[in-house]
Amino acid sequence: MKYDGRYPPISTVAFVILGVLPLACIACLPLLGFTFPMILHWILIIVALLWFLLLFGLIASRQTHRLQVLLSLLQALREGDYSLRARPGRGFFKNIWQEFNALATKLGGEQRLGIETDALLSQLLAALDFAVLVFDQQNRLVDLNPAAEELLGDVSTALIGRTAADLQLSDWQDRVSPFIDDQQFASGGGPWEVRRLTFRRRGQPHKLLVVTDVSHALREEERRAWRRLIRVLGHEINNSLGPIQSTANLLKEQQIIAKGSHSDGDALCEGLELIERRSQALGAFIRRYAELARLPPPIPEPIDIETLIKHVVSLDTRMTIQICSDQHVIAQADRAQLEQALINLVRNAVDAALETTGSVRVGWRTDERNIVIDIEDDGPGIAHDENLFVPFFTTKPGGSGIGLVLARQIIEAHGGTLQLRNRKESRGTMASIRLPVRSNNHLSAQ
Repeated sequence: MKYDGRYPPISTVAFVILGVLPLACIACLPLLGFTFPMILHWILIIVALLWFLLLFGLIASRQTHRLQVLLSLLQALREGDYSLRARPGRGFFKNIWQEFNALATKLGGEQRLGIETDALLSQLLAALDFAVLVFDQQNRLVDLNPAAEELLGDVSTALIGRTAADLQLSDWQDRVSPFIDDQQFASGGGPWEVRRLTFRRRGQPHKLLVVTDVSHALREEERRAWRRLIRVLGHEINNSLGPIQSTANLLKEQQIIAKGSHSDGDALCEGLELIERRSQALGAFIRRYAELARLPPPIPEPIDIETLIKHVVSLDTRMTIQICSDQHVIAQADRAQLEQALINLVRNAVDAALETTGSVRVGWRTDERNIVIDIEDDGPGIAHDENLFVPFFTTKPGGSGIGLVLARQIIEAHGGTLQLRNRKESRGTMASIRLPVRSNNHLSAQ
C-alpha cells in the first residue's frame, strides 16, 4: 500500500509567486504613472493581502497533509505494519519519503527474519530431548519445550505464568551453574544436570534453565563397571568351580566304590554332594549375570502391545490378572526382550499381590511422545527404593536380584524409561514403562 505525498501538484515556489505577484504589481503602479483614488488603492492592497493569505493557507494545508501522512506511516511502523510505502514525489519531502521506504523495507526484513528464527527455534526446542524453561524478570515461566512439559507433568497452557517457586524450581535459580540435582518430578527423580543462562528478549532480561536427565548416562557407566566386575568374577570363579565340582564328583564316586554302596547317612558322601550342588548353583548364578552383561542391542519390529501383554499375562497362572485397556497400539521394539521385561515386572507384581491377597492390573495408553504401560498391584508397596535397581540385591528367598535390573536395561535400550513407585491412592506399587512412539529412532547399543 502506498501514500501519495504530492498534494497539491503545483510547487511551493509557484504558490509563493502567485501570492506575492499582486502585491508587487500594486506597488509598481504609481511608479508607472498610474494614479488611483486612495480608497481604491487600499482596496487593491487588501484584496492582494487576502489573496496572499489564501495561498499561504493552501501552502500550510499542503505541508500539514504531508506531515499527517508521515505521522500515519510512523504510527504504522510503531504498530508493526511494515507493508506501507510512500511515493517519493518531488521537492524536500522526496528524501523523507525515500528514507521512510528504506526504513520500512529494512524493518520488514528484520521482522520476517525474526519470525523465521522464532519458528526455527521452536522446532529445534521441540526436537530436543532435554527440558528448556524460560523465566522472565519476575521469575515467571514464559516459555518451555515439550520435554519440559513432560518433566513437570503438565501442558504449557497450565504452566506458563507460574513462578519458579510454584514449580519448585526456585532453588535452581540461585545455585552456581552447572550442577547435579536429584529433585523429584512427575517424570522421575533424575539425577538432573542443570545449566542456567541469562539473555535478553525484547529488551528484557530472561533466565534460561536447561535440564538434562543424566540418569541414563550414569546407569550406562554403572553397567559398564558391573560388566567389567562380572567378567573378572566370572572368570575367576569359573576357574575355581570347575576343579572343585569335578574333584567332589570324583571323590564321591571313589567313596561309593570303596564302601561298595552309597548310604544316605554317610557324612562324607553327603558333604561331597553338597559341594557339588552348591558349585553347580554358583556356576548357574554367575552365568545368569554374565548373560545380563552380554545383553545384545534390540532388533526392533512392529509389535501389537495388546497381543503381547495378553500373552505375558497368560504365562502367570497364580492369579487372574486384570487387563484395563483395549487401545490398539503398535510399538517398534524387540519382541523377545520387551516380553522378558514385562514377564519380570508382572511376576514381581503377582508376588507382591499374593502377600496381601490383592490383585494385579495391567493397562496401556499413548500420549504425544510415549507409549505408557502401567502394571499396578495391591501388595505391601516399596519399603526402601534406593536398592531397587542394584544388581545382586533382592528381598525374595531364592531371588537372583537381576529381574528389575534386566527390565530397566531392556527398556532403556529401547530409548524408554522404567519407574517404580508406591501408589498414592492406596497400598501397592505402580510400575510404569514409557517407550517412545518412534522407539526405532532411540535405540542404543549395549
